[in-house]
Amino acid sequence: MKLTLAILSTLVAASAVQAADSSSATPSLPKLSAEQIVEKHVASTGGLEGWHNLRSLVVEGQVDAGGNPPRKLPYVLKQKRGHKSRLEITMGDQTAVQIYDGKNGWKVRPFTNRHEVETMTAAELAEAAAAAADDLDGPLVDAQQKGFKVTLVGTSVVKGHPAYQLKLTAKDGQARNIWLDGQSFVTLKIDGEPRKLDMRTYPVSIYYSDYRPEKGLQLAHEQEIVVEQSKAAPTKRTLTKIRVNEGIDDAAFAKPDLPDAAPLSSAH
Repeated sequence: MKLTLAILSTLVAASAVQAADSSSATPSLPKLSAEQIVEKHVASTGGLEGWHNLRSLVVEGQVDAGGNPPRKLPYVLKQKRGHKSRLEITMGDQTAVQIYDGKNGWKVRPFTNRHEVETMTAAELAEAAAAAADDLDGPLVDAQQKGFKVTLVGTSVVKGHPAYQLKLTAKDGQARNIWLDGQSFVTLKIDGEPRKLDMRTYPVSIYYSDYRPEKGLQLAHEQEIVVEQSKAAPTKRTLTKIRVNEGIDDAAFAKPDLPDAAPLSSAH
């Protein structure tokens, strides 16, 4: 249940200095293999059958928008099997939209005075594809079928929680880390897509908390995106309502019916 950064990077302001994570300590946890840890994660968050039965999600919530005083913007995220996603963020009477249909992507950015449909850039498409690759159930459910090799890195502390650190390596060699709570085995943290700011590339971490049951699945209701080693403020998301398997028409993931943006070479 990821929310990509492509639209947030241009819509949400960041100003405060982030807080550092205290994940350097090495806690004492039961000796488990990577396979055992993954099995416990799947079982404790809904079970394999429960995740396989998940076909769609509609999430309503609020996302930090920076400013002084700080503002929160309402958003709606729709996701469906087939790597489809539609994100809408509202500010006043304007709504920004980002759509990914599993292959193509579009965005409408009225907050930046762009009221036409723009095709996602190659970088944005890559980010959307990476976020959608885990589909609705995260990278550890059917990890092998998704092309991931999972290895145990060790243990550490994530925001006060003893955690197992796993490394997921894709077939193309790309690797990322995921941290699971040492007791509940829910996801506490995962590497996000690196973020480029001020001509530098920074690592990104996504933190998950406030887990609650939603039709048998344990889903996080608080998420935080942190651009590590930077002065960018963490972007927090509070999920206020989650609707499971209510059905979403594929038309929601089609290109918006608005005029196309002018080519960059002639755009004002």
